[in-house]
Amino acid sequence: MCHDAHRALDLFECRGARLPTRRRPDVVHTFEDVSDVLSLLEPAIVNCTGLGAKAIFGDDELTPIKGQLTFLLPQPEVDYITLYGDLYMMPRTDGILLGGTHERGEWSMEPNQEAIRRVVTGHKELFDQMRPPMI
Repeated sequence: MCHDAHRALDLFECRGARLPTRRRPDVVHTFEDVSDVLSLLEPAIVNCTGLGAKAIFGDDELTPIKGQLTFLLPQPEVDYITLYGDLYMMPRTDGILLGGTHERGEWSMEPNQEAIRRVVTGHKELFDQMRPPMI
């Protein structure tokens, strides 16, 4: 499924959801285990714990798969996605998302500049192949 997070949140709010519009430094939740999550009073929870779920839910099999995204400036005329091997491109309101990395077992949160270069170069090569031949 491909979606634009900004548009999805707008639709979510239009259907009656209330989303916080600012951070509240006085409200901090720390989750040590599943009982901390279940103690929340909210009727719905969006779980975005990522790798933190390993400790919270005691999931010893959870393995990281590091992926990286690169963004280009927004281009409203780009209204299509591309999928080519491991590469993908999706337009969003805040920019054009380029992706195509997955490193199984990688815990590092640091950007991998070589991976970014591979993604950008791969997309350039893909689009170069689509150009009409020079006559």
